Amino acid sequence: MSQTTQTSLWQHLAAYALLARHHLRHGLRKGAKRGLDLAVGLTMVLLLSPLLITAALMIIIVDGKPVTFAGKRVGKFSRLFPMMKFRTMRRDAEAIEKKIQEHKISQTAQHFVDPEHESVMKLRHALLKFSSAEKYPNDPRILPCGKFMRKFSVDELPQLFHIVSGDMSLVGPRPFAMWEVAEFTPRDLLRHKIKPGLTGLWQISNRNSITHDEAIGLDLKYAAKQSLWLDLKILLMTVPIALKNRGGN
Repeated sequence: MSQTTQTSLWQHLAAYALLARHHLRHGLRKGAKRGLDLAVGLTMVLLLSPLLITAALMIIIVDGKPVTFAGKRVGKFSRLFPMMKFRTMRRDAEAIEKKIQEHKISQTAQHFVDPEHESVMKLRHALLKFSSAEKYPNDPRILPCGKFMRKFSVDELPQLFHIVSGDMSLVGPRPFAMWEVAEFTPRDLLRHKIKPGLTGLWQISNRNSITHDEAIGLDLKYAAKQSLWLDLKILLMTVPIALKNRGGN
């Protein structure tokens, strides 16, 4: 065997060794992250079970069943999954929303001589199309107990079951709805290479002033630098922020 052939063989072996080392480290990191998710997720479900039961009973007493609401969210590899939350709105929330929008439309239409004019009809369509993104200062759709649950993020506790099942992780990008992801750029979609999380770099930042691009940037930064120690750091930083109710509703 010539020296050139021997050199080429050693180069190939070295490349395979590096690849095997990379896969081993990736597998260990993935296993450690899953172990942390299971350990902390199950512990939190057990410790918070009185709060979970109390929240469910409050919803039933105030507005009946169901106690949870599942909205479609985009998860790892852009797969959809139903993300559960405690229901904080009345069962007739959609009917109330419709009445609010009809009132807004009628009030706007009064400024025109002809309410059926094409410009009014276009405005009507636009208001109805974007109504889901609107916020109301005193939203009549929210249950009295729902305001408390939103303020202290109790409504998000059912997501612990998603962490235990493996659809979500303790730390990762927050899962977005389909209509939000539809506006993503190819760069934004890279955040879906990992599991969505209950908290992350975005959540421990000042959420009231952070922009969309900055938030996505933090998600991508986490995806590139994720490690068990980073997860532990984010989890520890999340606790005081949650207690101080930073970020609001």
